[in-house]
Amino acid sequence: MRAVLLAMLVVLATGCSREIGDECSSNTDCGENRICDLSQKGGYCTITPCRPGDCPGEAVCVEFNKDTSYCMRACDGRRPCRTGYVCVTDFNGIEGFCDQAQPPAE
Repeated sequence: MRAVLLAMLVVLATGCSREIGDECSSNTDCGENRICDLSQKGGYCTITPCRPGDCPGEAVCVEFNKDTSYCMRACDGRRPCRTGYVCVTDFNGIEGFCDQAQPPAE
């Protein structure tokens, strides 16, 4: 009985792992080798630094400048972004990724 309960607990714990781009409030929310970027609205699970091909399947590596790169949630017509985020499709030739929606210019 204990073995069954332990096995169920392991399955539940791994089945709920966060993906790149998920909301978070601390690094522990995001899982092993990931951080919570609190500068993003609602927090943003990510990996930094990264290189092209380093990110998990749901993400792409975005190089914002030569010293700053993050795994960002990939998006397109079939993979939308979470609320408050938009799919950026015209950034340095990188396929779409989810980033904060910018307020309209006044």
